[in-house]
Amino acid sequence: MLTGAVLAVSMLAGCGKKDPAYLSGIKAEDYAEPAEYSKIEVQAEEPSVSDEYVNMYIQYMLSQDKKYVKTDRKTVQKGDQVNIDYTGKMNGKTFDGGSATDYDLVIGSSSFIDGFEDGLIGKKVGENVKLNLTFPKDYGNKDLAGKAVVFEVKINSIKQEEESKLDDAYVKDQNIDGVTTVDEYKKYVKDYLLKQAQSSYDSEVNSQIIKYLTENSKYPKDLPAEMVDRWNQSYTETLTSYAQQYGTDLENLMETMQGSTKDSYKDDIKKMAEDTTKEYLVMQVIADKEKLNVTDRDFNTALSTQAAQAGYSSVEEYKKSQDTQAYREYLMVQNVLKFLKDKVHVTAPASGSSAAGTTESAAAGTTESAAAATTKTDAAKDSSAAKADASGSSAAGTTESAAASTEAAAQQ
Repeated sequence: MLTGAVLAVSMLAGCGKKDPAYLSGIKAEDYAEPAEYSKIEVQAEEPSVSDEYVNMYIQYMLSQDKKYVKTDRKTVQKGDQVNIDYTGKMNGKTFDGGSATDYDLVIGSSSFIDGFEDGLIGKKVGENVKLNLTFPKDYGNKDLAGKAVVFEVKINSIKQEEESKLDDAYVKDQNIDGVTTVDEYKKYVKDYLLKQAQSSYDSEVNSQIIKYLTENSKYPKDLPAEMVDRWNQSYTETLTSYAQQYGTDLENLMETMQGSTKDSYKDDIKKMAEDTTKEYLVMQVIADKEKLNVTDRDFNTALSTQAAQAGYSSVEEYKKSQDTQAYREYLMVQNVLKFLKDKVHVTAPASGSSAAGTTESAAAGTTESAAAATTKTDAAKDSSAAKADASGSSAAGTTESAAASTEAAAQQ
């Protein structure tokens, strides 16, 4: 399963849209002269995961698996789960969506408007509380936005938060195939984090290979305009889609991702398209020289896999909805990267350099993001592996970074 969203858009581009230039329609060597690639120097830290990091990761996972248990305490505190009945009134009349009974609310979760949860702190079980509040001016329901309301709340019971404990019972609750004990779980987590570290290492090596080639190769004539346009359209459509997912627009997304301005963001996207065009041209020349082009057999095998994973009944049906030329280009790039990776000379980054850093942080970015990536099913593990497979493409990698940047911005 490919995870490069720009690639996905490009693969659909051939369906009823303007037919852009593909590598099959030009002679790549007319446009690119690859830099020497027999021994590319790369700085990357070998993947490794310490037991300390494994334990930190597990502790984070435990902290996220919250449970609420009965308590003898009668006074509400922040972090408690309180069971309440409440009725909301505006101008003395109830309003739609403003009342509920037997509702479990975690104090401090910001599930309700400002003042509601804080207004219950310090109150006691059985107490009836009256809260005079005002809905935010930008509240989604225009009938309530900026309006003063009164909530009458009865506190029925309190439960306090209790973190899970690492024991065999907890492990069994995770429903991981073949993992039922603490020792097996620790090994599973370490293997997973090592897999993530290896994926990050591979992505970093690929990124440096691509950077070296695109920056040091020669381009004796103007880049093929239609190919640049194809990538420009793909980036624009995909990044616009990401922006919409997170409630923003393309301009703001590019500011978050690239530091673009209102005047520069379109040019910045075009520069991304030009860089990707350079990458594909150089890769094609190398593929031609080293006999790394995708064979029909390999191409059809890959298409069959894609069709099955996408739930299509046949490969022919799948082909009708895809831009197979773009997919073939992608597979060619993967062949070349695999070839070049065997030739690179990897050294550890100097201390304090931008490439330096633990592979533990490279594997996951943060403990939180690593934990979010781990799920209780094998399907999630397969998805993570697929992401690693696609990360060699600058188009895929850039777009995934865009998504991560946008999500981070949206959460602030």
